[in-house]
Amino acid sequence: ALVSQRAITAAALDPSPHAIDIPPWFRETFLDFREDVREAAKEGRRLLVYFGQDGCPYCRELMRVNFSDKAIAEKTRRHFHAIAINIWGDREVVWTDGRTLNEKSLAAHLKVQFTPTLLFFDEKGGVALRINGYYPPHRFDAALDYVAGKYEGKVAFAEFLKQHAREPASGKL
Repeated sequence: ALVSQRAITAAALDPSPHAIDIPPWFRETFLDFREDVREAAKEGRRLLVYFGQDGCPYCRELMRVNFSDKAIAEKTRRHFHAIAINIWGDREVVWTDGRTLNEKSLAAHLKVQFTPTLLFFDEKGGVALRINGYYPPHRFDAALDYVAGKYEGKVAFAEFLKQHAREPASGKL
C-alpha cells in the first residue's frame, strides 16, 4: 500500500503528460504585442507568436524536432523574439490595434483553427507571414528565411518555398 501511495503522490506532482515544453529562450512579456513588436524591431528582429495547446502532437513535434535542431533554434533566436500563447489560456493580451483580450478570445478573433499556428510580425505590427499547422524542418527553415529576409513584399511565400525548401533525402532509391 505504501508503494502504491508513493506512486500516486509522484504522479500527482508530475506535470501533465500532455504539456508542451516551450524552449527556455521564448520570452515572457506583458503580452502587449505593440510593445513586443517595437522591442523586437529596436533590436533588428521581428516578433514570432506561437499559438499552441497542451496535448497537441504537432506542437510537440515543432518543439522537439524543429527547435531542437541547433541551426533552426539559432536562426530563430538571432532573427526573432518568440512568444508562446495558449489557445485556451486566460492571460490578458493586447493586440496590435490596442484591443485587450484573453488568449482564447484572441485565438478565436484570429480564427486559429490549427495548432501550432505561427504569426510573424513585421516592424510595423502587420502580419508578415502566418503558418497554420506544422511544417517539417526543411520547410520551417525556409519560412524563417522568408520572414527574416523580409521577402513578404517581394515574392509570394508559396513561390519562395518552391525555390528554397529542399526536400530531405529519403532512404529510398
